[in-house]
Amino acid sequence: MNRRNALKGVGLSIGNVLAAPTIFSLLQSCKTEEAKWVPKFLSVNEGEVIKKLTDLILPNTEATPGALNVNVAEFIDLMADKVLDIEKQTIFKERIGAIMKELGFPDKEVNSLKTNDYDSLLTKYLRATKKEEETFEKNEHDALVLAALNDLRAKAIWGYTTSEQVGEHVLAYDPIPGVQLGCISVEEATGGKRWSL
Repeated sequence: MNRRNALKGVGLSIGNVLAAPTIFSLLQSCKTEEAKWVPKFLSVNEGEVIKKLTDLILPNTEATPGALNVNVAEFIDLMADKVLDIEKQTIFKERIGAIMKELGFPDKEVNSLKTNDYDSLLTKYLRATKKEEETFEKNEHDALVLAALNDLRAKAIWGYTTSEQVGEHVLAYDPIPGVQLGCISVEEATGGKRWSL
């Protein structure tokens, strides 16, 4: 091992140790009631749009809570406010602006949009064929909306799977792991569920 790789490893481990408390405090702080939530980074209209989109991406089912149940939109807003640097905040805001423009803002009111409007947007971009995606990439606005929705979906899934409720009640969870069982199937180990921790 050379000295450069050793220093790089030490630097990364120190960065992870320093960043971990911030991420965990964000996860713990996403517990306000839905009706009382006021976005910190996004505008109120953008926050409402993010709530509607994440609810369609991760809906509530009989077996699992939805994005609204675990405050995914609030997590995304807090993460953008507290974790992203200025450059990434600018990109995130630009992408959200492209989604808002695609939905017809500023001409439309948030309350005038129906679930079908949000669903059509998600269907158009996230269920596009390869050929349609290539067409989107040739148009600056469509490329920005596609990138924004892919980024939003990734952040929503991250916020959802790292939430306390999903981590402890939906995914396989063992706060004090015991025996390490080597070569067994996921079905046998967790009933087919992904580990929470």
